[in-house]
Amino acid sequence: MTNDLGPALAVDGGAPVRALPYPDAPVVEAAQDASPVRALEAAFASLLGVPEACVMAYGSHTGAYESAVMVAGVNGGEVVVPALLGRPWVAAVRNAHSVAVPGEVETDTAALSARGLQRALSDRTSAIALTHAFGHPGAMAELLAIAEQHRLPIIEDASDALGASYKGTPVGTFGVASVFALGPGHALTGGFPRIQTRAAMVVVPDGAHADRAERARFVTGGRLDDESAAVALAELRALPATLEARRQLAWELTFNLRGMRAVVAMPHSRWVHHAYDRYVIRIRSMLWKRTLEDTVAAMRAEGVPAEIACAPSLHLDASIRGALGDDTRTADEHFSAAGRLPSELIAIPLHANLTSKDMDDVAQVLRKIERWST
Repeated sequence: MTNDLGPALAVDGGAPVRALPYPDAPVVEAAQDASPVRALEAAFASLLGVPEACVMAYGSHTGAYESAVMVAGVNGGEVVVPALLGRPWVAAVRNAHSVAVPGEVETDTAALSARGLQRALSDRTSAIALTHAFGHPGAMAELLAIAEQHRLPIIEDASDALGASYKGTPVGTFGVASVFALGPGHALTGGFPRIQTRAAMVVVPDGAHADRAERARFVTGGRLDDESAAVALAELRALPATLEARRQLAWELTFNLRGMRAVVAMPHSRWVHHAYDRYVIRIRSMLWKRTLEDTVAAMRAEGVPAEIACAPSLHLDASIRGALGDDTRTADEHFSAAGRLPSELIAIPLHANLTSKDMDDVAQVLRKIERWST
């Protein structure tokens, strides 16, 4: 390559945009409550506006997803899952002796689309599993209407969307059960990876089903330990400031990305209160000459710790296709967005230790790489 388009990329021997390391996420001191698990459940319930008995802290991601599936009454048949970011549901559905059926997603949000849901349904469908991707709520009005029409329960993976809402309703309260997995990058980490607990919260908005979730917790994963709960509780109490910081940074980055022809900023909506779990850009693959892997490597070399945002679509998974046999619902022609987005989406960390200057640098890095990639 020549450098007539501007400074050479760092991966090609040029000087990186950032000389200093990208800041790490804040480390929160554990809360000192005498009963941190109970306090965490109470604070979580207050945030979502549900009774305290409807929130359970789990010590296992796997157990939390299995519990949500059990609360939905799944035992056989099929469960529709989003083709992207729906992997956590698949094992839970199989353990309920059911088959996961992938549904097409929205190009803008990577969440299950209404059209994709309709196409994935059959007379064997027993539940609908949603994932609110990257902090952006799914199109709940359309999805709820379809679920009501077919009298199907909805279960939510709201791990990326703590604090998000759709038309004023908190994410995680639309379905019969929801999972908020804690971990790196999320607003609540539970101390992971320093504390090696894969914590999760399960919310059952209808108190009539709470006893079912409590029994499932005993079977699938047990209660969360006090050490992780104390960290998660402190993080939850800091959530308003955390979300405000993420939103401010996201708005600034979106503004800085204006005018780019090959990079698409995160979507916004008048009905959505976004959680910005990460900032995810989409590169227009028709205009972009580099692979996604090369683009991510170039961003890292410039000082931005980017990563590929999602795994390949579930409709390509051999085990899922095998369970469905010759079913035409997994045909490539039905997954134009899910088939393309894994090669276009790049995630950039957002947290309260970042500054406007960091967002300026991210935009500068993307503009620099765009010059060499289009």
